Amino acid sequence: MSRLWTVLLVLLALAGRAEASEPSAAFVRRADQLVALLNDRAAPDGFFSPAFLAQVPPAQTRDVAAQLRASFGAARRIARIEARTPTGGTVFVAFERAVVRIQMALAPQPPHLVEGLLVVGAESSAADVPALFGEIVGLPGEVSLAAARLEEAEPTDFLTQKAERPLAIGSAFKLFVLAELVRQVKAGERRWSDVVPLGPPSLSSGLLQDWPRGAPITVHSLAALMISRSDNSATDTLIHLLGREKIEALLPTLGVRAADRNRPFLATREAFALKLGDPALLAQWKAADETSRRALLPRLANVAADTLDPARLAGRPTEIGSVEWFASPADLVRTLDWLRRSGDSTALDILAINPGLGRTLADDFGYFGFKGGSEPGVLNMSFLLRNREGRWLAVVATWNNEAATLDEARFAALMSRLVGSMK
Repeated sequence: MSRLWTVLLVLLALAGRAEASEPSAAFVRRADQLVALLNDRAAPDGFFSPAFLAQVPPAQTRDVAAQLRASFGAARRIARIEARTPTGGTVFVAFERAVVRIQMALAPQPPHLVEGLLVVGAESSAADVPALFGEIVGLPGEVSLAAARLEEAEPTDFLTQKAERPLAIGSAFKLFVLAELVRQVKAGERRWSDVVPLGPPSLSSGLLQDWPRGAPITVHSLAALMISRSDNSATDTLIHLLGREKIEALLPTLGVRAADRNRPFLATREAFALKLGDPALLAQWKAADETSRRALLPRLANVAADTLDPARLAGRPTEIGSVEWFASPADLVRTLDWLRRSGDSTALDILAINPGLGRTLADDFGYFGFKGGSEPGVLNMSFLLRNREGRWLAVVATWNNEAATLDEARFAALMSRLVGSMK
């Protein structure tokens, strides 16, 4: 999922964190000019420094502005400026459908050209949330969405769209693995500090696929890499360590009503073997019942990762309706709530390593946990939040399209607005 968050503009130079400051007249003037630039009524030349344009050519800045307008409508005005230095800070640009936060840094010398610009988030007002839900569920393909307030007894849905419909969730299934690890730690069967040997490599997503097999690594490190970097080799090591049957048994306890869709619970390398390996083996899997599928697992484990070509997954969606992990947004809301109520602060710390939508938005919340999942035709974003009022919330959206790849930047922008409205 990490490529989702390199959404719009490259940052060349931004002022470091500092105390609040008054913006200079030059900064205010450039902020006003930014509105015209975003509406394609001003040229990037004369606004950005030559060094910036060498990295982000004018055509690319226009493309970025067009993406923003497609997501939020026309830029209307500067809502406010939060300066950290006289020549650096955050500009809040009011578009038709959201307020977009843009960090901007100017050269200190006249003519004070813009040296750094970064889109860091967008937010809608609470009153706009129903319309925003409509935008999200109106994306082409199948979309399910749930936002819930997490109470002491159980989640209370306050706005949902097909929340109980299970869809393919990609790497968001790793939340189930984390939950089983938490259960075993609480039961005294494991410790976060346990050192275990790294298992066989899966296809690349993360770091550990390049490490030597059998390398000693802590359970905590495996979990942290699984969640924050979506490391597939870390995930498979944990699945085999914890036991796939134990993960399967926990799913109903978590509140996963689509649990039967995930039996047998696949490791990532097994899923890749089905998607990218022998078509005859895939055909057997699709035609088999649960018992017969379990009998096929040893054959999947024997498919060497280096015989599989991940480039084949870079095009159209591949078997996302048959070889995947499945859950509804409501299933994932209940899973996130279980993790919240488990009392394991280590698991919550791990969920907060990578905020998904950027650190600036995350800093607006008391707690910001995230796990996502993606492959061609599949996108999921799952958030566990505590807002400024101390309320716990969960927001989950899944988008599937078996016929086409998905607009990841569009999905990220919509989810940024939705999450930002709940702070």
